[in-house]
Amino acid sequence: MDTRSSDEEVKRLAALDSYHILDSLPEKDYEDITALASQICGTPVALISLVDQSRQWFKSNRGLSFRQTPREQSFCAHNLQALNSPLIVEDARQDTRFQDNPLVTDAPNIVFYAGEPLVDEDGQTLGSLCVIDSQVRQLDEGQLNALKILAKQVVILLSYRRKTFQAIAAQRQLEASEAHYRLLIEQAPMAMCLFVGRDLRIDIANDRMVGFWGRGRTVMGKPLAEAVPELQGQSFLDILDQVYTTGVPYSAQATPADLLVDGQLKRSYFDFTYQPIRDAQGAVYAILDVATDVTDEVILRSQLQEAQRALESAVALAQLGIWKVDVVNQTAEFSQLVQDWVGSTEPLTLAAAVAAIEPADVPTFQAAFAKAHIAGLGGGLDVQYQLKNQQTGQIYLLHSKGQMQFDAAGKAVSLYGFSQDITQLHAAQLALETKVRERTEDLQRANLDLQRSNDNLQQFAYVASHDLQEPLRKIQAFSDLLTTQYAAQLDQSANDHLQRIMSAAARMSALIRDLLAYSRIATRQQAFGPVSLNAIVAGVVATLDWTIQQTGTQLDVADLPTVNGDESQLSQLFQNLLTNAIKFVEPAQKPCIQVRYAHRSVNELPDDVRPTAIVPFYHQINVTDNGIGFDSKYLDRIFQVFQRLNNRKDYPGTGVGLAICRRVIENHGGGLTADSQPGQGTTFCVYLPA
Repeated sequence: MDTRSSDEEVKRLAALDSYHILDSLPEKDYEDITALASQICGTPVALISLVDQSRQWFKSNRGLSFRQTPREQSFCAHNLQALNSPLIVEDARQDTRFQDNPLVTDAPNIVFYAGEPLVDEDGQTLGSLCVIDSQVRQLDEGQLNALKILAKQVVILLSYRRKTFQAIAAQRQLEASEAHYRLLIEQAPMAMCLFVGRDLRIDIANDRMVGFWGRGRTVMGKPLAEAVPELQGQSFLDILDQVYTTGVPYSAQATPADLLVDGQLKRSYFDFTYQPIRDAQGAVYAILDVATDVTDEVILRSQLQEAQRALESAVALAQLGIWKVDVVNQTAEFSQLVQDWVGSTEPLTLAAAVAAIEPADVPTFQAAFAKAHIAGLGGGLDVQYQLKNQQTGQIYLLHSKGQMQFDAAGKAVSLYGFSQDITQLHAAQLALETKVRERTEDLQRANLDLQRSNDNLQQFAYVASHDLQEPLRKIQAFSDLLTTQYAAQLDQSANDHLQRIMSAAARMSALIRDLLAYSRIATRQQAFGPVSLNAIVAGVVATLDWTIQQTGTQLDVADLPTVNGDESQLSQLFQNLLTNAIKFVEPAQKPCIQVRYAHRSVNELPDDVRPTAIVPFYHQINVTDNGIGFDSKYLDRIFQVFQRLNNRKDYPGTGVGLAICRRVIENHGGGLTADSQPGQGTTFCVYLPA
C-alpha cells in the first residue's frame, strides 16, 4: 500500500493535476507506447495508469474494455514509492496483497503484473506504465529496460503536454486584453519507431517519424534502406547495424540528416537514441528509435553564435572597452583596449584603473559609482570622465555605461559595462556647436535685414498709394470738368479720348485703393479678440445690399461660429468673397450663394491646405456660388496679386481681392483653398483655428 505522508500525497496529486491529463481523450502517442510495450513484453494488456485521490485512470488501456478502477483495487497504487524499480508480480493469486483483489478474482483475472513507475522531473510518481497477463510470466532485462525507456517516453510526453499547457496559459495571460485570442498548441518534437530484423524492417512508426521521412505510410513494412534510400551514405544505417550487432545502445545530439521532403533534399538535425530490443533468449531482434527534431534549436544556436561573433566585431569596430567589476571582492576584469587607455604594463587592477582618472573628475565618477549600488535607482552607471595614460600622459575623455547586478537581498554583487573613447567626438561636437552658433548669429542678422527690407517695402507701398491719390484725384476732377463744361465744343474724337482718360483714372484709383488695402493688411497691428462671424457676414450683406437687390442675388447663410481674430480684416475677407461670388456669373444668370460651416480636426484638412498655425481643430467656412468657375490648374494663380483669369471688360477688377483674402487668412493662422470647374461654380474653403 501507499505509505506516503498526507503532505507528500498532496504534492503528488497537485503535480498530476498540472499535466491536465486525467479524463482526456485517447491520443495516438500514448496508444503507440502501450502497443509497443505489449509487443515487446508479449502481454495481451498494457496500460498507462495514473493514480489520483480516489481511482486509477488509464490514459491508454490496450487489452482492457474499461478506463478506470477504484484506487483500492489498483496495483499501480502500490508502486507510488518505487522511484527506481518496477513493481513485478509474477502470480497475483499467490501474493497476499492482491489475492483477494476483484481484478484478480474476477475479470480481467490478473495473474502477472509488471509496472514501471512514471516519475516526473520533480520526482513525483504519477502512476505506472504496466503490462498484465492472465498467466504467470517473467520479463527479461531487455524487456524491463524497454519498459523503463517507454515509461520515460510517457513522462516526456506528459512533460511536453504540461509545457504546452503552460505556454498556452502564458499566452492567454499576455493576450487577456484582446477581444479575440489564439490558442497556441505546440506539438512535442519526439518521434518513435521500431526496426525489426537485421534488414531493419519498419514495423511500428508514429506519425512524427513518418513525417520526418516524408513518404507517408507507404514505408511501413519495408527495410529502412529501401524506404528511405537517401540514408545510404549517411552514418545512420551503419550505426543501426552496429547497435544490432553489439547490442549496445547509441545516443547522439544535434546530428544532421539529409531527408527528401516534398521532392527536395532537406537538412534537419535530430537528438536520437537507438535502443536494442532483445527476445526471450537475449538476442537482439529489434531496435527502438526515439528521435526529436532539434533543427530550430541548432539553427538558433548557430544564429546566436553568429550574433555573438557580430557583437564582438561591432565592439571591436566601435572601439568599446569592456569591463566587469566584482563589487564583493573589489576585483575587476578589463579588455585589452581599457588597459591600452590606462597604459598599464601589468594586468590592470580596479584600484589602478580608478587611480588613472583625472583628479578633477574623481568626485563625479565616485558619485555615479555609488548611485549604481542603489537597487531602488535601477543600478545603472552613466558617467563621463577624463583618464590619463600612465605611459604617454595622453588624456582620454571616456563615456562609461554599466548595469549593477543585485542578489535577492538587494545587495550589489557585480557591475558589467563598457567604456568608449569620445575625445574626438567631443571635440567635433564643440566645433559643431561653434559653427551652429555662428550660423545662428548670421541667420539672425539676415532675418533682421529681411525684416527691415519688408518694413521698408510695406511703408513704401503705403506711402506710394497715398501720394498717388492726390494727382489722380486732380486728373479725375479736371477730366470731369472738361466733360461737363466743354463737351459740346469738342469733337467726337476729343470726347472719346477724354472718356478713356476718365476710365483709366478710375481703374487707377481702384487699383491704388486695393493696393492700399493689401498694404494695410500687412502693416496694420492686429487686434485679435472674439469675433462673431454671424455679425461679420450680416454687416457685409448690409454693405452690399444695393448690389444684392440689383443683381437679384439669392443668399443662404448657415449659423457661423465665433472666432479669435481681427474684425476689420475678417470683414474685408467675407466682403471680397461675396463680391466675387456676385460678380463672376453669366450675364443673364442670377447669383446664388451658400455659406456653410463645419468643424474639422487637423487630420481632416485637405492636402493642399497648409495653415500657418497648427492646432487640433479648425472652423471650415465654405462660400459656394453658381458662377462661371475656373480651371483648377489656375488655383495657385488666383491668390496672387494682380492676377486675373478673365478680361477686364466683362468682369472689372484689379486682381488684388483674393490676394487680400489669402493674406487675412494667413494672419489668422488658417488656410484657404478653392474647388471649381469651368461653368460649374466655385467653392472657396476658409479654415480658421478653432
